[in-house]
Amino acid sequence: MKLPPLAIGGIAGLVVALLLAPATGTALGTLAAARAEHARLAVEAARPAAPPPLLAPGLALGVADEAAGRAAIMLRVRALAQAGGVLVEEQSAAPAPAGVVALRIRVSGAEKAVVALADALERGKPLMRLRGWRIEPIPGGGVRLIGEVVAAWR
Repeated sequence: MKLPPLAIGGIAGLVVALLLAPATGTALGTLAAARAEHARLAVEAARPAAPPPLLAPGLALGVADEAAGRAAIMLRVRALAQAGGVLVEEQSAAPAPAGVVALRIRVSGAEKAVVALADALERGKPLMRLRGWRIEPIPGGGVRLIGEVVAAWR
């Protein structure tokens, strides 16, 4: 019995499909793994990035929130002022970017004592800096320091 050409083509096609099945299975497995990795990376890319720390470890205030940060700055300014014989005239909150706390201060006293307070404030730990400050003479032979103390609290 002679097989028709269509049957021979069908049998040949099935043999070729059986021979290519392992390679096809491997390719489909690789495709599935690539799609899973792509989906994982897409989820990770959509997640908001955590902001990097503003300062090296140990230099930030290490407090829970902005109010506690302002209180820490206030305590330090008052302690340095008391140790140096400087009068703290004013302390009030000042606007600051996220992660940073600012306190507006006005202190007065002898020139040497006020400059020493500013120096000790900037040199000590945790890291604090004076932003936008000025020293002006006051009647009676002293000086007044007006400025903003900033520190990172995160």
